[in-house]
Amino acid sequence: MSRVLGVDGGNSKTFALVSDAEGRLLGFARAEGSNHERIGFDETETVLRDVAHEALADAGTDGPVDRGFWGLAGADLPSDFERLRAIVDRIHAAEKNVVKNDVAAATGAGFTRGWGVGVISGAGFSAGGVAPDGREFRFPSLGAATGDWGGGEEIGLEVLRLAHRGFDGRGEPTLLADRVASALGMTSLEELPARIRADGLDRTAIRDRLPPLLFEVALEGDRVARDLVVRIGEEVGTTAATIVERLGMQGTDVEVVLGGSVFNGSGPLLTETVAARVQEAAPRARIVRPEFHPVVGAVFEALRGLGLDVDARVRANVRATLPAGLTEPEDG
Repeated sequence: MSRVLGVDGGNSKTFALVSDAEGRLLGFARAEGSNHERIGFDETETVLRDVAHEALADAGTDGPVDRGFWGLAGADLPSDFERLRAIVDRIHAAEKNVVKNDVAAATGAGFTRGWGVGVISGAGFSAGGVAPDGREFRFPSLGAATGDWGGGEEIGLEVLRLAHRGFDGRGEPTLLADRVASALGMTSLEELPARIRADGLDRTAIRDRLPPLLFEVALEGDRVARDLVVRIGEEVGTTAATIVERLGMQGTDVEVVLGGSVFNGSGPLLTETVAARVQEAAPRARIVRPEFHPVVGAVFEALRGLGLDVDARVRANVRATLPAGLTEPEDG
């Protein structure tokens, strides 16, 4: 029976799964992040080789499987794909490999028909889509220089800015002022300048702690927080609607998959705002939150690459064999 390998290579973590053709998960491995933009191509190759072969060993095989799908952060430009394809071919964990940006793994976990639009907001922000006829479009996702806004760090910094403006009087008063100070280990934002001078900004804390806090405060009715959540939703919705239009899917019931930790925030305001904006372009569009972690999406894409349907039976088999540690859709 055919076997496939799915790999989700992110900024902070890399996951690999081996599955049979029925969706039964046979091997699992986890490693540190594998984005070449952060660690270089040589270290990326080491991480990907180790995680792939550990998953194969966990599945009881030391030989290559039939097909591998690699969703890799940092796969943005043609030169990236050229080098990353060479890496996965050298690793030889699968007889045939497909390399895509990690957005493809995340959206693959949410698509029920193998096509649609995905917007991922975790540490960063990325988006792309696949039309029913297989045509693809993806934004470069290289940050502000390529028009992007809405990743966890960017949102966290904007929360901090609005909180401080509320604290110092330049902005509207907001509950964020005291909550942000507490979340960053301060009694008051008055301590922030000295903290920055001494230690610099703790961008990890800003990225991980402040976006969830934003949604909590918005759910309490704070106007500043709610306005920012709406702004995020409009940006996500505009991004998704643009992809719908670029791929000519306005008349379809296109699935718009929202992946990444930002979308795990409390309350319905963000999703409702996204839906309203997307449905201006595609009235029958449906918002989808992935049931599975992106590495499962990579497995689904590998199975689809073999011409197999990712149907209810396959999904049931995945649920029944999902390793510990992959029970949540995603956290990054």
